[in-house]
Amino acid sequence: MTSRWNNPTGGFGYHLRAFSRRRTLWAPFARNIARWLAAWAPTETTVLLIGPSGGHCLDLSFLRRFERIVAVDIDPFAPWVFRWRARHVLREKRTVLTWDARDHLSPGPEGFALAPLRALLDAHPKAAVLFCNILGQLPLLGEDRDPDQNDDAPPEGSYEHWLLGLAEALEGRTWATFHDRLSGAVRPRAIDSSAPVAWASSQDIVMGHYPLTDDPDLALVEHRTSVLLPDEPRWQFVWELAPGMFHLIEALSFRAPDAPAP
Repeated sequence: MTSRWNNPTGGFGYHLRAFSRRRTLWAPFARNIARWLAAWAPTETTVLLIGPSGGHCLDLSFLRRFERIVAVDIDPFAPWVFRWRARHVLREKRTVLTWDARDHLSPGPEGFALAPLRALLDAHPKAAVLFCNILGQLPLLGEDRDPDQNDDAPPEGSYEHWLLGLAEALEGRTWATFHDRLSGAVRPRAIDSSAPVAWASSQDIVMGHYPLTDDPDLALVEHRTSVLLPDEPRWQFVWELAPGMFHLIEALSFRAPDAPAP
């Protein structure tokens, strides 16, 4: 079980950094996410936020669309920070916010399994679902990837196997995700955040958007999200998480088949 107090996906230190960077270093990324979420425009009255932390990267006015918000995050500090940041929206709209601090995502003894997430989704059958920059962090919680693993047919229990089953678990629902694809000490260049792009392999992204170098200090981290829906277009954004540390974020969104266009 992942530690709630000290894990790579959040915690007290993350909130401290967020408060000092949200209006400065993180502002361009937050504006891109706000624009992307505005275009998603779900019609459901309930939204399931998975991994929102304190909502530091979200334009919380987005929540005005919903009558009920279910936030799912194991970080013990996140509910307090999120409620404080969303206080005006919650007060003026009388929106109901509930918090689910159970761990539905961390790997167990047999690795990653979709059953806990499926149970969460079944408990909220009419909710839109937003994965809040969490999918690219999950591999930090789990098993080491076998270097000989075939990602076209990954073994059960691997993160890639879990991710390949995610779209099927969400079939027929309105859902969206923004998540890490690559990160490192080099800013990706020529990223067009104004329109969706076709899927590309990590190798092609590196060749097209990063300078070639043998410097080990400039090595990139692959967040193992490349197997997610390669046939679907996605948006790409740059997030300068810390001075000189850049994350290439990819975002995908879907509406339920019977949902009207915004």
